[in-house]
Amino acid sequence: MIITLVTDQFFQNNHGTSISGQRFYNGLIKRGHTVRVVSVDDGTNTEYALKERYFGKPITKLINSQGFQFGKPDKEVIKKAIEGSDLVHLYLPFKLECKTMQICREMNIPCTAAFHLAPENITSTIYLNKSKLVNGCLWKSFYNKMYRFAQHIHCPSQMIANQLEKHKYKANLHVISNGYNEEFKVQPAEKPEELKDKIVITFIGRFSREKRHDLIIKAVKQSKYADKIQLVFGGKGPTKKHIMKMARKLPNYPIFSFFTRPQLVELLNYADLYVHPADIEIEGMSCIEAIACGCVPIVSNSPKSATPQFTVHEMSIFEHGNAKDLTAKIDWWIEHPEELKEQRKVVAEHAKNFRVERSMDYYLDMFEAGIKDWNKDYNGKKKDSIHTNIINNYKKA
Repeated sequence: MIITLVTDQFFQNNHGTSISGQRFYNGLIKRGHTVRVVSVDDGTNTEYALKERYFGKPITKLINSQGFQFGKPDKEVIKKAIEGSDLVHLYLPFKLECKTMQICREMNIPCTAAFHLAPENITSTIYLNKSKLVNGCLWKSFYNKMYRFAQHIHCPSQMIANQLEKHKYKANLHVISNGYNEEFKVQPAEKPEELKDKIVITFIGRFSREKRHDLIIKAVKQSKYADKIQLVFGGKGPTKKHIMKMARKLPNYPIFSFFTRPQLVELLNYADLYVHPADIEIEGMSCIEAIACGCVPIVSNSPKSATPQFTVHEMSIFEHGNAKDLTAKIDWWIEHPEELKEQRKVVAEHAKNFRVERSMDYYLDMFEAGIKDWNKDYNGKKKDSIHTNIINNYKKA
């Protein structure tokens, strides 16, 4: 097949959507498909390069601080990219993707979509993530502008599929993990000399309000083992300076870094615990990567986070937003080293459910269904619109 992927940002490695897109691209190429990419680029990586949308210096700076760029739609570039495609796959609900959907309908080219960004991911940046009115308006806007035209939508987790159903998205919702690469695996790894006597706890994630780095710092500060714990944070983002300042209260100042893939695999293999405290998480790829390396997780049970699916032990889940409960879970694992050692094997085995190769099979099934069911006149608003249908292959396996 000739498949065209359309997303605002693809070639950077600092955003989950970009990373999942790259993995999917490589998986399709490996299986013999021709893949075109429409995204922001200088022309070095794709012949279907777009310029970045500019919103004025302050707003563009805020967007870029989140590790993101918006693509400026170019009708001729889009047409060139999708002409002759068997299928076009859209990643986000923004102007670029909405314009592409419109052109796909005009040219009668089958199109599917993915749901990688919840409204709360946006509103948390401006402190409105708890506003039902604002978030509700965004849910409706995403649907009306793009998702109502797609009969098949990729959902990275059951949690987000449930959210789409709740907000009356009429489509076939395919639950497919973004998966992890084979580089992430259990392998021998020794703690660096300076960390030999430390309990290493790590969290890899963009520094933004909804990721809740602050909770980890509060929890470690009140732990009875605070003087033995060494936190390791990986990532970039707008709240990093605030977190660095907050972390000065800890007995051991955290290690802040941006890790290469080999460095990350090594870290996850020698770390004692992986904590994922985010309030909003459509899937949580960094958590999948952690368990693939046998690193035992402790995750938030937030109703808007999918990461509990990566846990297999009751002491691996804490009450979202509750630093005291997180402290209790951290201390419990420290006090049960044999259980921790055994769980490393268990979580690594559990991770195999989310291998990217397995995800590829489900993706291609969705694409075939998307081509078969394509109707350029479908708009999700007619009385004969399809009902919401969640397709979760993981429950069948």
